Amino acid sequence: MNRRYPIICLAFIGIVASILACNAPDQATLVPQPPPPTTTPHIPATIPPQETAPPSPTRSPTETLLPTPTQWFPPTNTPAPEGTPTTSASTGPLDFAVPTMLDHWQPLADGGHECKIVLRITGGAPPYTVHHDLDVFTTWETNPAIIFTAHGCGALVHTIIVETADGQSVKHDYWIPAPWCQ
Repeated sequence: MNRRYPIICLAFIGIVASILACNAPDQATLVPQPPPPTTTPHIPATIPPQETAPPSPTRSPTETLLPTPTQWFPPTNTPAPEGTPTTSASTGPLDFAVPTMLDHWQPLADGGHECKIVLRITGGAPPYTVHHDLDVFTTWETNPAIIFTAHGCGALVHTIIVETADGQSVKHDYWIPAPWCQ
């Protein structure tokens, strides 16, 4: 019986080693993979003094809200479209037209209005970082949309700053009368 014990132990070790070898990760899976592309949600950071925040929706005590993936890991910027180089050459001096009117607006249930301004960026090198007051997002588009909410009949007075990958920056303030009060 004593002779069988080492043979059984060796057989058991061989079986365990075989199982571990079959379940070991492939070398290809050990290579770090880039994170999946994410988009930057456009969420207004603050509302200027002449505007008021909409009321918060009420929830039942039993309602459970699960966070979305963008709430778990905040995105850093909008990824480049497929086939776009990660660095771009400058196409000249950076600028954009000062908005003089909204490109679109629509009433909201709370009495406020959703407003949309489309920037028309020329020059510079993408990606572009757009600051609309305290709201910031990054995009590869030369005509990105800025969407925000407004309340009341006060004029829309804001500041837009666009920064480019080649280090250029342009700042414009704008004043637009509330079109829903005219």
